[in-house]
Amino acid sequence: MNQTGRSKVEEANLQPQHPLPGANPWYRRAWPVVLVLVLAGAWTAEALLSTDSPQELLPNQRSWTVMGTLLEATVYRPATAARLAQADLEAVHLAVLEIDQLMSLYRPDSELAALNSRAGMGPIEVSRPTFQVLEASQHYTRLSGGALDVTVQPLVELWGFYRVERTSIPPPLEIQAVLPRVGIDRMDLVGTEQTAALAEGSRLDLGGIAKGYAIDRAVAALRARGVPAALVDLGGNIGVLGQPPGERPWAVGIQHPRGNELIGLLQFRGGAIATSGDYDRYFEVQGKRFSHLVDPRTGWPAEDLYSVTVVAPNATAADALSTAAFVLGPEHGMALLAACEGVQGVLIQPSGEEENQEGKEARLMVSTTTGSLRDPAVSFALEPGTTTTVETVEERPEGSALADCVWPIAQEAE
Repeated sequence: MNQTGRSKVEEANLQPQHPLPGANPWYRRAWPVVLVLVLAGAWTAEALLSTDSPQELLPNQRSWTVMGTLLEATVYRPATAARLAQADLEAVHLAVLEIDQLMSLYRPDSELAALNSRAGMGPIEVSRPTFQVLEASQHYTRLSGGALDVTVQPLVELWGFYRVERTSIPPPLEIQAVLPRVGIDRMDLVGTEQTAALAEGSRLDLGGIAKGYAIDRAVAALRARGVPAALVDLGGNIGVLGQPPGERPWAVGIQHPRGNELIGLLQFRGGAIATSGDYDRYFEVQGKRFSHLVDPRTGWPAEDLYSVTVVAPNATAADALSTAAFVLGPEHGMALLAACEGVQGVLIQPSGEEENQEGKEARLMVSTTTGSLRDPAVSFALEPGTTTTVETVEERPEGSALADCVWPIAQEAE
């Protein structure tokens, strides 16, 4: 804790950590729509430091820059196991670094680069982690009707989101010309041989799912090491293990997508959280914002939502489903999340009212699937005294069977 009473994770997330690091497709800015960690309710620095028991769990934190964003890990161990906690933290770093080395678009020696370079030239054998992510990608593409599609790379490249400066919209005819190169049916996987192949002209971008998978690998590594409680935050995507001391739920605050104030608090007792939004990589033309979250079905950036936050049993699912729901938009995105067992979502969209003098809408629409009838371990509450008026609409299927949407990848990651 510092003098403000915030944890290191809170301070890290309350302000931008890095400038845009060149042309890096991994980069996901964790601000201004940010998951602000509240590690254990109203803990104070004194409460954390004043313990008479050597077995009291204490937080150990480290941070690194990896996958183009900030990786921060918090591991809870007794004071007598401080050296072991440092080894735990290094295990987190190595787990995430491995995924970056395998699946980065910008590493010429990555498996993803090799697969893209051999498009149209037949299958290549890939590692188990890469194959798992590609399998999960196929699942979430079919589940979302193509809203999440890792073959979207040619469209993202056409729009210029791999460059630092983007100032213009591609001609519609060029967008139409690229669309035939996009589609999950252009990727062929053979499980018995653990091979992958791409059709000629196609390319993969795993930015909508790989960070979640990296978190799952890191959490699995901590579980295997016997860590009692931990949190891994990769650019605002969060995975947790166990419960923080005091059996309090983990809690994150969701900030206004166009400002600094919190609009709500999301509490959960396990799993992972991910947020997708138009605040990340974007450019504006004549006052209209175009974000890097391109709809693979149309070739145009999704534009109806500000952000989608998803709570799911594992981070791979949370990452993929937040991206898919954002692209689907308010109605269909909500329907997707509401139909998924074990998944909760908070969707933030403009209300259509005129902006105030600060360039911010006076009212937002917040739709949420959270509710005790779905999962009592997850709750969302509006922040008291927020300067933004927020309408909340709770939607969930009543008495209907929920689909099993979560690809069982976290267990295999161990």
